[in-house]
Amino acid sequence: MRHQTKILLTILMLIALMGMAACSTIYGSARDERSVGDQATDKEISLSIKKKLADVDGDKALQVHVYCFMRHVYLVGALNDTSFRSFAVKTARGTDEVKAVTQYFVAESDTTSDDLEIAASVRAALIAEGDLSATQIEQEVMNGEVVLLGMVRSKADASLAIRTAKGVEGVRKVTSFMIPTQ
Repeated sequence: MRHQTKILLTILMLIALMGMAACSTIYGSARDERSVGDQATDKEISLSIKKKLADVDGDKALQVHVYCFMRHVYLVGALNDTSFRSFAVKTARGTDEVKAVTQYFVAESDTTSDDLEIAASVRAALIAEGDLSATQIEQEVMNGEVVLLGMVRSKADASLAIRTAKGVEGVRKVTSFMIPTQ
């Protein structure tokens, strides 16, 4: 009987965790300014590009962050290898359904711990700003430079996110690739 109770509790816990994961996905989709179909297409595009980059050089592919919003691809990273940068851009442009490609690369440096601290502070500041839907804003931090990406409700939201990020200690520069829907 005791063994059956443990099994039953384990099954109930798994069901609860799956329900929470489903709610998280549904919440993310509901908060996204894109249709579910556009989200799926964008995800398919970014995963396709990431796979092609990783097939050529897994280590360098990890240095290129691929985002896609409304079939517009953004390649962001700290990478010195200009030929791999060019390969990433060519790969993105050659991917089915891609409408545009924007690249933002900086030189590699040894600022990882500082960048992680800045990224955490920027994320916290964006979340603390109650007027923003911060869950829809992606960010990358490289050498103290913050790159903000994502679909936002308005130009005012984009401006507020930029001001918020600039106010974080250690941020040297903020570049925005946020797309207002209004």
